[in-house]
Amino acid sequence: MLQVRDLCKTFQDHESKAGRVYAVDHVSFTVEEGKFFTLLGPSGCGKTTTLRCIAGLEHPDGGDIVVADRVLYSGKQKVVVSPNDRNLGMVFQSYAIWPHMNVFDNVAFPLRVGKRRRTPKAQVRERVERALNVVELGHLAGRFATKLSGGQQQRLALARALVIEPSLLLLDEPLSNLDAKLRESLRFELKRLQREQGITTVYVTHDQSEALSMSNSVAVMQEGRISQIGDPFSIYLNPENPFVADFVGSTNFIEGVVVGRQDDGWVVRTPNGPIVVSAVMGVQENDRCMVSIRPEHIEVLGDGSDSGTNCFSGEVAARLFTGESMVYRITLPHGELNCRTSAELRFASGKPVTVHLPVKHAIALSPKDAPVRAPEEAAVG
Repeated sequence: MLQVRDLCKTFQDHESKAGRVYAVDHVSFTVEEGKFFTLLGPSGCGKTTTLRCIAGLEHPDGGDIVVADRVLYSGKQKVVVSPNDRNLGMVFQSYAIWPHMNVFDNVAFPLRVGKRRRTPKAQVRERVERALNVVELGHLAGRFATKLSGGQQQRLALARALVIEPSLLLLDEPLSNLDAKLRESLRFELKRLQREQGITTVYVTHDQSEALSMSNSVAVMQEGRISQIGDPFSIYLNPENPFVADFVGSTNFIEGVVVGRQDDGWVVRTPNGPIVVSAVMGVQENDRCMVSIRPEHIEVLGDGSDSGTNCFSGEVAARLFTGESMVYRITLPHGELNCRTSAELRFASGKPVTVHLPVKHAIALSPKDAPVRAPEEAAVG
């Protein structure tokens, strides 16, 4: 349904020696028909600029954008289709709802302007009512948009994007202005709607939970480029570099050197002793590396011994109760580890413990571009 090939977009930057800086730096990806595709990354990584290039709201410097075999933009072929001729639905972060119109007129607006203004009134009513029923707002058709709740306004913006029956739906952080509980509820609604209607969707967010829970495929962006692309499970469980491992969820990094391979994995030499990892990404024998393991995968035992593969003795430096879990900061002879356990497993601060790093959850990554993180806030002990 969507092909983006070698897409580039630069902006003027007086601080740069070149005078311009890449916001989108040769980005390529494909979205299959009926799939939910997410561009995930921190602020300034180029995800919204990429979406706006697809919508025609930004003019790229090069590359190709093809939707349903129709070329919307091509730098080489000099093709630029105007935004209103692309038949794409878009929901903005601010919703961009007309405050002086009621719900019905807001949804009908795209059918009353431009080339669609000749749509017969009966067809306008039919399509608006159908779009409102899809988002479960049919009973509020006569209410003014300013009288709707935040969640209802979000669904109104979605109905307005759907009423034109777009070939592709573009969503730019549509849930970011909502409170946490409503945001979680609407994730289910958006995913249900997308699946039931079979709408090919490109979603932009900086929220890892949204990306992992809603998407068929996720592209993690960093500084204008795609750092990794894959399904949510591979992005979370098998990150290909330290940036993805650190940005998508949280992880522990342990510096080491790849020693070699054995039957159950690769051996990495670290200041606390050897660690066996299940896989290496971008490194070979004798290379420096970063061992990555997520806090929820570390087992915390109460005996304080260090016998066994990937077992290390330590001490509880601090702990934090989050409701559904306990978060521990464990001090090792060299460095610290953050661990997350069930709420029932409780150890007092200062208690000797053993941490076990399961081989299947430990991977070695290239130290190149490893994130530099600010010190975390101290946990309450």
